[in-house]
Amino acid sequence: MSEKWIKTHCARFDHGGCGLEVLVKDGKLVKIRADKTDAYSEGYCCPKGLAGIDRACHPARLRQPLLRRGPRGEGEWEAIPWERALDILVSEFRSAMAGGGPESVAFCQGAPRGLEFFILLRLANLLNCPNVGAAQHVCHMPREQMAAVTCGFFPVPDYDSPTRCVLLWGSDPQRTNEEGILGVRFQKALKQGAGLIVVDPLKSGPARTADLWLQIRPGTDDLLAVGLLHVIIEEGLFDRPFVERWTTGFAELRAAVRPFDPATVSLGTGIPAERITSAARLYAKSRPAMIHWGNAVEHSANTSQTCRSLVLLMALTGNLEAPGGNVKAEAPNVMRPAELICLKQFPGRIDKLPNRTWGLIPRLLTVPNWILFHSILDASPYAVQCLYVQATNPLISCSEADKVLQALLKLDFLAVADIFMTPTAAFADLVLPAATHLEYNDIGHYGLPHGLVFARPKAVDPPGDAWPDIRILNEWGKRMGFGSRFWDTEDRILEAVLEPSGLTYGAFAAKGLLSGPRTHYSYREKGFATPSGKVELHSSLLEQWGYSPVPTVGVHAGTDERFPFLLTSRKPRFFFHSAYRQIESLRERTPRPTVMIHPDTASRLGIAAGTPVRISTVSGSVTQFAELTRDIDPEVIFADFGWWFPERADEMFAWKESNLNQLTGAGGPTDPIMGTVQLRAIPCSIEKAESVPAMKSRTP
Repeated sequence: MSEKWIKTHCARFDHGGCGLEVLVKDGKLVKIRADKTDAYSEGYCCPKGLAGIDRACHPARLRQPLLRRGPRGEGEWEAIPWERALDILVSEFRSAMAGGGPESVAFCQGAPRGLEFFILLRLANLLNCPNVGAAQHVCHMPREQMAAVTCGFFPVPDYDSPTRCVLLWGSDPQRTNEEGILGVRFQKALKQGAGLIVVDPLKSGPARTADLWLQIRPGTDDLLAVGLLHVIIEEGLFDRPFVERWTTGFAELRAAVRPFDPATVSLGTGIPAERITSAARLYAKSRPAMIHWGNAVEHSANTSQTCRSLVLLMALTGNLEAPGGNVKAEAPNVMRPAELICLKQFPGRIDKLPNRTWGLIPRLLTVPNWILFHSILDASPYAVQCLYVQATNPLISCSEADKVLQALLKLDFLAVADIFMTPTAAFADLVLPAATHLEYNDIGHYGLPHGLVFARPKAVDPPGDAWPDIRILNEWGKRMGFGSRFWDTEDRILEAVLEPSGLTYGAFAAKGLLSGPRTHYSYREKGFATPSGKVELHSSLLEQWGYSPVPTVGVHAGTDERFPFLLTSRKPRFFFHSAYRQIESLRERTPRPTVMIHPDTASRLGIAAGTPVRISTVSGSVTQFAELTRDIDPEVIFADFGWWFPERADEMFAWKESNLNQLTGAGGPTDPIMGTVQLRAIPCSIEKAESVPAMKSRTP
């Protein structure tokens, strides 16, 4: 009997990259535990990571390529070999491009887990296809792009250095790990005495122990941010030497935020004026101080200006590149993403992106997924006929779910690669079985701006004929005529990415991770990577592109008699977006979708804890179960995101029943710079539901 512990890192469950030790006996997974020696996660791993065996060994795993044999959605499939599956992919895409050019095909990706996103982009760029739909407009890219135009880099919280204050905005590190920032590091900073300000409409765990909790009205983050800027500027709390030497546009910024005094901001945000002032003073005076911002700031039509203002807060207080502030994390010495995705092989790419039709910033690698689906429906700017989907379930995760379905049904050909059958895959013509991260070698956290990459060596072979996403794309790319641009095997991809480091993949796996330097005050020698070489409080690039060069405040959603509440949402702790609700060990912790309601509101509407609740917006209605809590405002409700029911395959997984994206609509306001749709702060009504289908066994 052979037995071996293998060190690797978490992947498809989360972005955190926690170190894992996996016990393998005779080629089978036996146990997973947190790696106490891991330099980054320091012995932490969440329940999702520890459930990796339950996922990899689940009986409902896809194990063979499946070709649709009946009407879409009827569940009639024929198992086929990979050679035939690849021939079908090549034939369908070539046929579409022969008539409509590369604009007639499209790709769609969810949250990147490893190299698969970059190999997908490589294939698309080699094809000169501008239609790669993704969630960048609601996940990280607003922060990255607004930081880039302001200071030239993505400012990472410097938990490697002592800090005196953490301004935690739209994040709960005790429940979920933000990309590249593990909750254990946040906890350590608090134990070392850092002050804490929390901006959150929910009284979260961190909010309970914070020095200041700002219970913000959902969707008004842009207003609060300019209010803090107002206090810091008008009270002279900014770092004057830094502002005078290293910024441009201070006078214009001051004029822009002057109207937003604490009393005015209080009216819109619901936060008492004195707390706004106290928060601004605590953050500005606690040098060094950092802003730890979360994904929630990227879920409204005002996201770009919110992110811009948060970067300006870092700059005005002198906390950019300061130890214990927000710093630049240089990339490790590996292949640059632009080279891996063959960016130069697609001349004129920016002008061909559908984003231009919508007036979005000309710096995005992908198309907001809602724009892609609207383009399919409208045949504008391109008549898309074929779509390849990987690592995402857009019927659940993309806004305006009904329009997503209409778009999928309009396609001539849809292929989906996934680990399990999902609502999206159920409507496909071809379904491809993907491997889990324990079943192939990969590099984690590549291309993200946190200055590190993780080794994810395989532990076991995948079941049946499941393939890693990177193998599917590599083999497909060679068959599309790009043999010289792809590799003999997927492991050669890893060696190519690591070549600048001088490490083989085996040597990298032995190290566990590679990191670049986190710099302090590098601007004193090099300046900032902006057109002026300084932090641009008044952005020359935004002005050049036709956007406001200084922060603005958008229109905020209001309630009325028909929709008297504001809907916001949360990602259940034990799932990753729409994934893994078929895993029993996780589903036991969160068995059904819940909506948080204030007890006073529930009492007035005759809603008891645990009863089904109908949530309605102008876009549609869903049913979730009442969870009563005084940790929210009586006019706000928190609904669960990402729900479908794998155990109800005979009902098309009941994908509409509790799906939050039945309530969102791209027909409403969108961010003019990033294309972000309004995913939070949506006017809604709630009522006791008459009935819901009986709960079934959760084993598919």
